Amino acid sequence: MPKAAITRCTILAVVGVTTLSAVACGSADTKAGGSSPLPSTTSAVASQTPEKINGEDEVVGSIASVSGNRIEVSGPSGAASVQFSPSTKIMELTPAKPTDITPGLCVTIRPASGAEGAAVTADAVVVGASSGGQCQKTGGADNAGLPRSPLGGFRGTVDSIDDKTMLVSTHGTDGSSTNTTVEYNDLTLFADRHRVNADAVVEGKCIIAGGTNDTGGVLQAQTINMPLVVNGSCPQPKG
Repeated sequence: MPKAAITRCTILAVVGVTTLSAVACGSADTKAGGSSPLPSTTSAVASQTPEKINGEDEVVGSIASVSGNRIEVSGPSGAASVQFSPSTKIMELTPAKPTDITPGLCVTIRPASGAEGAAVTADAVVVGASSGGQCQKTGGADNAGLPRSPLGGFRGTVDSIDDKTMLVSTHGTDGSSTNTTVEYNDLTLFADRHRVNADAVVEGKCIIAGGTNDTGGVLQAQTINMPLVVNGSCPQPKG
């Protein structure tokens, strides 16, 4: 995949260098790096049981339809319904490329191999907002709006970057700093994650919704992340 490609439905599985593992959300005439939404699908009937992740119910798949504040989702294990409200935090990933990465940016690194504090080959690099000019660690695996990966991820500040490598510093709340050498290649996904309004939630996009499944089987979403469609597919979380 070319470096400029980020229209992957976020992101991620482990590359070692292996490509992202994805489940089909539908077929689309989407080239690598393209961001065209998936084609229309029939309305979903709630049947997917949300998975409990860190105490929160989670629904993953593609958006089959949207009516008001109700989303019907087609996922790898069936269909599900998601309800959102004005208080739901909605984030979307959009394409980026290596040349968009500059020193001082806050990024989340999803490793394909390696670990923070040593050398890492990046499966994904996701640009995010900093706090007070610094990119604080989250205290746990940082998914950056991407499907879960067993290797997790870590947030840090870009110190320098060239055409193959970037140096990233991660900062702890105790003032500590850890340096990591991050290598990237043609398989690395680059994306920008930012907050969007409810009108960005439309049919054909990928979705990762987290919240509480009510007694009627509808997920009441506290957070919605919309990763990237990659080659016409939405990604599946890894174990």
